Amino acid sequence: MKSSDLVFLCDLGGVLIDLNWVSHARELFGQNASSDELKDRWLSLQSVRKYESGKSDFSDFYREFCHETGSQVGLDVFKREFAGILGPEKPGCAEVLDYLARNGCLAMLSNTNALHVEELKRTSGVFTPFARLFFSFEMGMVKPDVQIFKTVCEQLGCNPADVMFFDDSAANIAAARTIGMDAWRVDCPHEIKKIVDARKNSVVL
Repeated sequence: MKSSDLVFLCDLGGVLIDLNWVSHARELFGQNASSDELKDRWLSLQSVRKYESGKSDFSDFYREFCHETGSQVGLDVFKREFAGILGPEKPGCAEVLDYLARNGCLAMLSNTNALHVEELKRTSGVFTPFARLFFSFEMGMVKPDVQIFKTVCEQLGCNPADVMFFDDSAANIAAARTIGMDAWRVDCPHEIKKIVDARKNSVVL
């Protein structure tokens, strides 16, 4: 297979951009819990799943989040802290994305929402190198639902085996592998380049 036939499918938060997760999540929950506890709880919430699959607007998300968690944070504070979760691009992000775009089809698959996407479009150029952007809130489903990976392949017109998928979630990696994607858990752009270079050079990792 030629390198131009490859699809590089990248996650966003935790892979390409940093997340100011702990301090802002503690404010949202009103709890001084550990990072892992906060993340596990966040991922288990139906209010989050609904919002990031585009099935509720921000006001509904706020009300449902507070009902589900018992949080008593005000709406204005909630919105500020939620927006503040977004951090800067990770070191080498722009260079690695340009490299990927020159060597295949560069696409993004992110569990995200309209507020965060609009904020990043306003403050960052992270989306610019991508040929295709797949956002959960626009697709009506979230990772690690297997169907979201199938839909991406259908819309790109590619076979799962032609996709190199990079994500920081073990659950998302496992789901992508069930349909045959070449999926890798990574935490930064430089790790992506190392893996892609190894594949190009037929190096066994």
